[in-house]
Amino acid sequence: MKNYNHKNIVYTSHTFFRLSDRQKESFTPETMNEFLFEKTPVLVGIQYNGCYAVFYKYIRQRFIRIILDIRSDVIRVVTFYVIDKKQLPVIK
Repeated sequence: MKNYNHKNIVYTSHTFFRLSDRQKESFTPETMNEFLFEKTPVLVGIQYNGCYAVFYKYIRQRFIRIILDIRSDVIRVVTFYVIDKKQLPVIK
């Protein structure tokens, strides 16, 4: 992330589509940028489709899973989910 700035982050129409109106008040592009630039992920993995799954601690026993399509000049935030700790991938 150190090679990118807020101008390099693109939110697609898919990023926030499944959120309720109330959730859209909490999860804004500014909120997502805070996770991406100011917080340290607890886990990062590459998916079969080439996108990155990045996991951040959220509240209580919950995490945010952000799916990123990282290119040399731009990062597309494809979507994100709030998940429970038990939904974190297991590293074998």
